[in-house]
Amino acid sequence: MKRVYLILPVEASIQMDSLLSKTLETAKKYGEAILFSPLNSEAFSKAAELFSNGNGAVAMEQIALDFSKITKEDQIVIVQGATLQNSPFVARKLNEMLALALDASVVLVSENDSSTELQCLNTELQENRVRVVAKGAETNVLSVLEEDLKKVPNERKISQAEFRASLLVKASEKQKRIVLPEGNEPRTIEAAILAYERKIAIPVLLGNRKEIEEIARAKNLTIPEGLEILEVTEESGKKYVPTLVELRKAKGMTEELATNLLKDSVWLGTMMLKMGEVDGLVSGAVHSTADTVRPALQIIKTAPGVKSISSVFFMCLPSETLVYGDCAITPNPDAETLATIAAQSNDTAKAFGLPARVAMLSYSTGKSGKGDDVDLVVAALEKLKTERPDILVDGPLQYDAASTESVAQKKMPGSPVAGKATVFVFPDLNSGNISYKAVQRSAPNVISVGPMLQGLAKPVNDLSRGALVEDIVYTIALTAIQAQ
Repeated sequence: MKRVYLILPVEASIQMDSLLSKTLETAKKYGEAILFSPLNSEAFSKAAELFSNGNGAVAMEQIALDFSKITKEDQIVIVQGATLQNSPFVARKLNEMLALALDASVVLVSENDSSTELQCLNTELQENRVRVVAKGAETNVLSVLEEDLKKVPNERKISQAEFRASLLVKASEKQKRIVLPEGNEPRTIEAAILAYERKIAIPVLLGNRKEIEEIARAKNLTIPEGLEILEVTEESGKKYVPTLVELRKAKGMTEELATNLLKDSVWLGTMMLKMGEVDGLVSGAVHSTADTVRPALQIIKTAPGVKSISSVFFMCLPSETLVYGDCAITPNPDAETLATIAAQSNDTAKAFGLPARVAMLSYSTGKSGKGDDVDLVVAALEKLKTERPDILVDGPLQYDAASTESVAQKKMPGSPVAGKATVFVFPDLNSGNISYKAVQRSAPNVISVGPMLQGLAKPVNDLSRGALVEDIVYTIALTAIQAQ
């Protein structure tokens, strides 16, 4: 398990070069260790500018990307924090974000145990669940570090910055063609340009070229020469008519009906996916979920052996990434469907490198509640345990019992999931959709990536109509990874 220690000097007089060198020597007694200096001079100036412009998440994402390239598992990483000498407020905030982004234990180095700056940093960082704080001379720092290195390491959390960076890395490993049926929608155009320029995927915009170029110019954007735009006309859909008729003839599909359906960009994009001309589809910035999902269910259909589809959101909190399902597709699942949602969500978490401990949520914990709603969760849990004994799951659990260890110890002591759940399965769409939007809109610095659909034979993903440009970019990345 990787261990990360963020060394933060409180006074400018502290000799950081000497301290870092000795800290690294101490760490090497316990395994392979390296030094990571993400905020030196030019990098600090760039990160500070992004932070000042409200783009601190982007700065941390870039740092997490650099971090992933030079580090590996079972390694001890000593991270040099930003000095407080020149821009103390900015440096303090960047260090706070850095501790969260790298899930780092913090070692505060001070020559004065009672300094105001030390007390402020201690308070700020403790609120962000920093695990190790040392104060005093160089020898004290080394002894605290050595004491911690003797302990069994905790499981590292995958922070928002690390998760977002990992999506971009995985997506760019093998670029996939992702069709965007809402090609004349301003956010989609900007997201397509960013995805193309960052080599996340090869976007294909469906829409009128002239209109798309005019929208781009109005936003001071330039359509890259290699970004493909396909006009949606009766002629462009004509070649798919015979296949669509064949696929849906048992449901009464005719050439006339097929021709009319293929004038719709989502149907056209779905047929492109069916025919293997693209690798995935992203829609929903304008269209409803039903308009995006219906063609997929009728044409792409579910993967072999899968009875129903569902969705998850990746809830990227500053310090960790959680999985919420199903918050977009299934209104009132029965026990079998709820068990399927839990299994799909567990597998998705693992596929994206996240720890998987599944909480089956309810308004009650354990045997404290009665009624049909609780019985549904109990039945789904029993079915899941029978069919998938490999999944670490527990329930029924209230959200606080699933997420907070102190509550779990009182309500569900001894549970392998309570207090440390990473995958949260809601009992119905009502509770799931309300909860994800409440967290997304009310909790500070949270980014929601999704919904990502699970169970289809080929990747199709739906956007929220309130999606931001960056939401679309990361959904494109998700879809590209699914296509791999």
